[in-house]
Amino acid sequence: MAVPVFCNVCFCEPCKPTPRFSLTSCGHVICEICLQKGKKDECLICRTPCHTLLLSKQTNPDIQSLFMGIDMLCKKYSEEITQISEFQEKHRKHLLAYHRQKTVKLEESLKKVTQQMHQIQCMKPFEQTTQLPFSSTSRNPLSIPLRKQNGYSSCSLHPGHLSTSEITESMEIGPVPSPMRKV
Repeated sequence: MAVPVFCNVCFCEPCKPTPRFSLTSCGHVICEICLQKGKKDECLICRTPCHTLLLSKQTNPDIQSLFMGIDMLCKKYSEEITQISEFQEKHRKHLLAYHRQKTVKLEESLKKVTQQMHQIQCMKPFEQTTQLPFSSTSRNPLSIPLRKQNGYSSCSLHPGHLSTSEITESMEIGPVPSPMRKV
């Protein structure tokens, strides 16, 4: 049920020869007849300076909602809230999908970089070894310490299968004498 419109001065309600009603900026409803009796730009109820707005079917919907019944307002705003909620949910899902896709790409990049680092680390034990324990008189397998991670060898090198001569052949030996060796 809508809120009945009535003049806050004479308490008349709309009838067939309807006087028009106006809403003041201070929140009072005044009929056309009473409005003509008062001072221009002053409210007849609270005597404060105000502006008036003629109430009609063309009045702003926000102003019209002041005179709607609560049940109608609830239905109207419920529909609006549902539309807004659906829009926001769709928007959130779209943003979430974007971030998920971005996360997958970053995880793939991280995996590639981790694999590359692992490959580089597999090559480094040869460079990082300070001494090569081998005997020139025996053909014992060369044992190269491997970098271990979580107790397991991080590379699948089998240095036990190489002989001392094979290792020596693969090493680059320059003609320049070592600075540590006395000539």
